[in-house]
Amino acid sequence: MKKITVMRSLRLLHGISLKELAAAANVSTQYISRVELGTAYGKNLKLAQKAFEMLIAEKTGRLDELKKTYTDVKDRLLEYEKSEDPSP
Repeated sequence: MKKITVMRSLRLLHGISLKELAAAANVSTQYISRVELGTAYGKNLKLAQKAFEMLIAEKTGRLDELKKTYTDVKDRLLEYEKSEDPSP
């Protein structure tokens, strides 16, 4: 039976890529992968916590922005955007 870390399960359950998590922690995708596999050395618990907390904060901000924008336009979702045609 293959062991899987809670970190990896959480990442996969929520559709978070190695790239996203690595960017949040400011480390390489290879390092995140090694942490998930238990082959990396160092302060991995703190790094994993930091990565998820940074990602949650980022996604929360984006979701708050989406919610506000959606609220503003929800009755016009099927309308075409009004754009200015740059050609004369």
